[in-house]
Amino acid sequence: MATEHSQRCCEELAAAGAIDKLLTLIRSVSRSIPDQEVLKHALSSLRNLARYPHLLDLLIQSNGSLQTILWELLRNKEDSYFIASELLMKISSTPKGVESLRKLPALVKRLHALVEELTRKAIYEKRNGRAASAVIKENRERRLKEAAGILKLITSA
Repeated sequence: MATEHSQRCCEELAAAGAIDKLLTLIRSVSRSIPDQEVLKHALSSLRNLARYPHLLDLLIQSNGSLQTILWELLRNKEDSYFIASELLMKISSTPKGVESLRKLPALVKRLHALVEELTRKAIYEKRNGRAASAVIKENRERRLKEAAGILKLITSA
């Protein structure tokens, strides 16, 4: 909560080494429900830190940060997906972030495969008139839109 409201709090946390600690925490969580809640809060803290350009640069420069965030986007389907997506959009909005993400071709390729899979599912639903619930359909469309947006930022120019 503090990182959501205070730039000074974010700067203090970053100075104390919170970015590396949060990344380590993210890498160590399991798929259990309590751990997924911890993951969501850790990603939210990183997202809040990334609102400030100088802290965003620190995040981009942190060892393994982009791999960790991109991996969480690829493996999650719930709230953590959208938080990781926001974080990657923020990172992709800077030239330094795009350059760093382009240095991860295997993960960018997996992101491309995710976009293709979500597109294929959307087309299949439309063609067959398959009755997916509105929430599932909306969630899938939102996931597709965000993943495609990130991929476009990374691959353009």
